[in-house]
This record gives sequence, C-alpha cells and structure tokens, in this order.
Amino acid sequence: MPALTARIAAVRRRSPLLDHAVRTQEHYSAVKAGQQAGAVTYFAFLSFFPVLALAFFVVGLVARVYEGARDALADALDAIMPGLLGTQEGQATLDDIEKFAGTVGLVGAIVLLYSGLGWVSAMRAALVVVFELPVREHLNFVLGKVRDLVMLVVIGAILLVGVGVAGLVGGFSTQILDRLDLDVERGWLLRLLAILLGVLVGLALFYALFVLLARPHTPRRSLWSGALLGALAFEVLKQISGLLISLTQGSPAFQAFGIALVVLVWINYFSKVVLYAASWAHTSAAARAARPAPAPPPIEGPPSPPVRPEPEHPWAWPFAAGAGLMLGLVSVVRRVSGRAAGRRAGPS
Repeated sequence: MPALTARIAAVRRRSPLLDHAVRTQEHYSAVKAGQQAGAVTYFAFLSFFPVLALAFFVVGLVARVYEGARDALADALDAIMPGLLGTQEGQATLDDIEKFAGTVGLVGAIVLLYSGLGWVSAMRAALVVVFELPVREHLNFVLGKVRDLVMLVVIGAILLVGVGVAGLVGGFSTQILDRLDLDVERGWLLRLLAILLGVLVGLALFYALFVLLARPHTPRRSLWSGALLGALAFEVLKQISGLLISLTQGSPAFQAFGIALVVLVWINYFSKVVLYAASWAHTSAAARAARPAPAPPPIEGPPSPPVRPEPEHPWAWPFAAGAGLMLGLVSVVRRVSGRAAGRRAGPS
C-alpha cells in the first residue's frame, strides 16, 4: 500500500493536470459538495416551474412590444435542456405553460417569485462553502429577496443574450460558409459551430454564477478555467438530455412522474457540474498561491511543573503568620515579666 501511494504521488508530480483533478475531487469530497448539490436540487426543483411560468408571464407582456420574445425564451429553454419542450407524450408544451402563466397575475407573480428565488439562495450558499468563504452578514428579508431577484434577472439576461447571439450566428452560418467557399456537405461543421457557441454561452453563464453569487477572492484566471470546465460539462449534459428523455419515456417511472422526473435528475447533475467547476477553480495552482499560508502549529516545549492555585487573598497567609508570631511573643514576654515580678516580690 505505501508503494502504491508513493507511485500515485510520483505520477501526480509529473502530471499537473492529473494533480489538479485529484485535488478537485478531494476538495469536492472534503466540503461535502454532493450534499450541497442535493440541497440546491431541492430548492431548484421547487423553483423551476414557478420561474418558468413567471418567465412566460413576463414574456407575454413583452411580446406586446416585441413579437419574437416568446420564441427567444423557447430557444433559451431548449438550449439549457433540449427535449423539455415538445408535442410528444411526456413533454411540456408552450401552450400549457402559457395557460398557467396567464393565471399568474400580480399576487400569483409575487408568490411564484418568492418560491423561485430559493434556487438563488441555495446556489449562493453552496458556492460559499466550496470557495471556503467566511459567512457574510445576512441581509434582512426584503433586501435579501431584492438582491436575489437582481441576480436572477442578470443571470437570465446573460443566458438570453448568449442564446440570442448564438442563434443569430447560427442563422448566418450558411451565408458565412458560402462566402468562405466551403464544401456544401457542411452539416457536421454547422453542428460543431453550434456546440462551440453553446460552450461560449455556458462559459459566460458559469463565470456569472461564480462572480455574482459567491464573489470569491479567487484569481480571475482560475475562475475562467473553472467556468470553461463547467461549460464543457454543461454542453455534454445538454447533448445527452434529449437522449435521456427518449430513453425514459417508456419507463413506468416516467409514466408516473412525467417530465418532472427528468427535470429533477437534470437539475441534480447541473448542480454537481457547477460545484465541480467551482472546486476546479478553487484548487488551481494560482488560487492556492493566492491564498494566505496556514499559520504554523505552536511549538511545544517541555512540560511545565504544575502551577499551584493562588489563594484568593495572597496577603492573608503572611498576615496570619505574622499575627500568630506576634501573639506568641506577647505571651512569652508576659510570662517572663510575671516570673520576674514574682521573684522580686518573694524575698520581701
């Protein structure tokens, strides 16, 4: 066993990438990030459909001015989780969501918003644990919810803008390839371009999650490195989500729970991806060098002799001893004086 440990340590010294990966897993396990991901999954699952309904409610208002708002939101949702929306059995439809969103109203929007902000708070708490940040002072209820709302809007705007830019570039990709005189058989190239654009959108999303929610004292280069890892894993997760839906549609569990089961599993994996990406950023060489070195343990000398407890009044014993000595001297003097007086009185 010691030989195996020494061999693994030697391999880690030769391969910085492997050493970084091992450090990431060790840190992920040390801070119990898996349990943090479970907590985020719980709040995110409770928040997913309320936020979705609230988003369509807002889009319904925006669509009166901008007609493409509905399609933009649908594209953003499909970019996050392909296969969630559709017309097949077990898939959610835009009409159903819009019917539910139409009944939201002002009071319903407040209730849905309150439940939807739970994901922001849970993700912030998990990232603070992973980045090993001190617990910050909690804001009051109103200010805390306003802050979470701003964060949710900013993250949603980043996602919508990123998906919009990706869709715009993808729409003009055919003309761009024609101008470059590339081969007509370019389906794989367009697919690759879509994946690259998805990675760029994920890169911006993960970096925003780190900076806006946790605000770690980690070098930006390390944060971008973690965001890139998260974006790559997120893109893989998106690619297999459609396959996951197609594979689970015929299972009894899917028939019982429907799309909610897939959403629950997908949210859990997404939460783990975020926390793994944060662990990667936190354990990078630059991040470790930027952190203050731990204080050395105190140097222990030879054991000291036991300390006798000090009396409550340290002057009491000397005073008592002096008083006793004085009383003894007075007694002796009296006796001597008495005997001398007796002797003088005897002969007379």
